[in-house]
Amino acid sequence: MVDGAPADAWRVIEDQVGFLSDADGRCIGFQVNGFGSFDPEAPELDVLWTDAPHFDAPQLGLRDASAGAICVAARVFLGDEPTLNRCYFNDAVSAGAAGYEAEAAELWALCLETGDAMAHYGLGYTLYALGDFRGAYRHLRVYTELTPHNAWSWCWLGRVCIALGELDEARSVLEKAVEMEAQCGETTGAPELLEELDGRHELKPGRQARP
Repeated sequence: MVDGAPADAWRVIEDQVGFLSDADGRCIGFQVNGFGSFDPEAPELDVLWTDAPHFDAPQLGLRDASAGAICVAARVFLGDEPTLNRCYFNDAVSAGAAGYEAEAAELWALCLETGDAMAHYGLGYTLYALGDFRGAYRHLRVYTELTPHNAWSWCWLGRVCIALGELDEARSVLEKAVEMEAQCGETTGAPELLEELDGRHELKPGRQARP
């Protein structure tokens, strides 16, 4: 997963594109920033066609294709429209920001159905807000497994564990969040929650954090 991946997992090409490797050094994907203005056929990006890993892109009808070929095919396939998962993703974020948590949960579920694993995170913290702590736990637990370097996913899982009364697990999870904060430069509410668990502050159930 891209979300929360450490900087050393990326091989950056000309700022706009980067190749992502797993813990074993295997390239597992790539990401393009500003795809609307991205030109994969620019001379300085020749590496995307010649000296880069190949991937399968079943939705585009491509197998063992270069990153450049995938970008060109994606532009033809999508035109100026976002992918379906991003439509649901953006609508879910907007609904949650407007306070329509139930609607947001439905949209996150649809986003998840399209195969967007990031929706586990959005659905998790939304279910937490709706008081469905067990449902939130399932999705956030999965997301921490997919993105073990994401401090915020660990922090949210810790909040859910507190809400469920699983304080030993909450401590372990929040300690992981603090560890990831130090590694990735994120700032979450995990240290404060650990202090509350230690009894130095009164525990405040339902305390909010930014997603």
